[in-house]
Amino acid sequence: MRTLGEIQPGQTVGRYEFLVPIAQGGMAAVWAARLKGTRGFTKTVAVKTMLPTISDNPHFEQMFLDEAQLASRIRHPNVVEILDLGEQDDLLYLVMEWVDGEPLSSIRRIAAKREGVPRPIAVKIVQDTAAGLHAAHELKDESGGQVGLVHRDISPQNVLITFDGVVKIVDFGVAKAAGRTVEHTNSGQIKGKPPYMSPEQALGKEIDRRTDIFALGIILYQLTTGKHPFRGENDMITLQNIVSDRPIIPPRAYDKEYPKPLEAVVMKALDRDPDKRFQTTAELEAALDRVFPPTVARVRTEDVGKFVTAMLGDRGNERRAALKEAVRVADERAASSDSNTNPGRMPELGTRVGVLPYGAPSSPDNARQSVTGITGPTPHSGAFARPSVPEFTSSAMSAPETPFGTQVPADPLPQKKKGGAVWVVGGLLVAAVLVGGALVLTRTLKHDAAAAVAPPVIPPPVSATADTTQPAPSSQKPDESGAIDLSQLAVEKGASKQGAGRPLEPKEKDPKEKDPKEKDPKEKDPKKPVPKTGTGFVPPPVTDPGF
Repeated sequence: MRTLGEIQPGQTVGRYEFLVPIAQGGMAAVWAARLKGTRGFTKTVAVKTMLPTISDNPHFEQMFLDEAQLASRIRHPNVVEILDLGEQDDLLYLVMEWVDGEPLSSIRRIAAKREGVPRPIAVKIVQDTAAGLHAAHELKDESGGQVGLVHRDISPQNVLITFDGVVKIVDFGVAKAAGRTVEHTNSGQIKGKPPYMSPEQALGKEIDRRTDIFALGIILYQLTTGKHPFRGENDMITLQNIVSDRPIIPPRAYDKEYPKPLEAVVMKALDRDPDKRFQTTAELEAALDRVFPPTVARVRTEDVGKFVTAMLGDRGNERRAALKEAVRVADERAASSDSNTNPGRMPELGTRVGVLPYGAPSSPDNARQSVTGITGPTPHSGAFARPSVPEFTSSAMSAPETPFGTQVPADPLPQKKKGGAVWVVGGLLVAAVLVGGALVLTRTLKHDAAAAVAPPVIPPPVSATADTTQPAPSSQKPDESGAIDLSQLAVEKGASKQGAGRPLEPKEKDPKEKDPKEKDPKEKDPKKPVPKTGTGFVPPPVTDPGF
């Protein structure tokens, strides 16, 4: 962005958005812009940019920087405040307070076509200008010493008047301050506008604040008489008239009713000898306060505002309307940009951004989803169905991509407290113990009940003369209750013979009884002790009877 043609409404430099162009001078152009802050804060400002034709000149660039450094330290209602200085894309810009008004040159030119500027209004304008200049002349450095600031370019073009009647001095671009090097000041070089130069300034001599006083005298003469005291056919002749010894035509030569006190002030301010002028602008301001008799009402700031509005009110309305329209277009442009960037509403905390809701039909691209804080992808589950969330496409707010092509949710899922899981597991264990105990107790009670009903089984005595290799026959039979003697069952399963040597028929099993596993009858039970009998028979372990 190096040329003014490249600057368009809507473009920004730093925090400032260009709205409409305002003016263009010999060194810079001025744009109306707005500063945009947080929470909808906006402020209209004026952005001054260097012209590309001089932006590569180090000397003019230094002048631009000096204006920012010097004028930003002046604090007075009659001096335009400097807010910021910046550079972007090789464009150097200066940010100033916005002044809703017109330059004094335009006001004087319009007023000349009518009845001119009323003298009381002209005196008030020069008085306020002198007050602002005095604040600049009295500027001090950090150590408390005077900077020796001289504007050097006081002219109607650099005096703005708002539609409220407030005078504002602008453009300290060619201001001179003491203590600056010769390289910066370029002593001997003429700076300023020729029609408003002092004799010492035109001759390239040393200057001080009295140079600005001479320029104010020319403005006062021109506003109150409608004539320029030194104007020639061109700038060269004008400068010759300024430095010559030719007497200055007094204002009363044009108007016999011109107040003598006012004429005295004007002629003193225009004295070619700096030592015979007012030595400070404060003296000039005080002198102007005495030019009218006490019976004449003093002009107020509001009166100046009414006069400016009467002269250029239509132009002010047009500028304000253009500025308002530019702001409206800028707001629509910003809203359109936000809509394209953020088409959906901001999702609530805990919702997923840019992924299908839980329980939604999956596809190869969205079948799995990675959740922050959980290792590995988690499949969608319909048990946790949620309403659909609109996709949020803002690159600044969208979640990062995972290796699975989905997006990480904006916030991790809330985790359940570990204490609840411990209580649940403990409860399940206690319930399991209680159920198991109940089953064991039930089986024990049933076994005891069956044993109590069945009569005791008494084995027959073993005869000493009998064959010790054969067990005694058993005549015990199951009772009517259906209980079975376990020892007898074991003997029967062992296929023992009775005393006559007849084999014992195996007892039929109950069809309801289910033996899950048959074991070898010869296998010893390491846990069951071997009974001390004379037969040497070892019964097999007792199996589950089935109840």
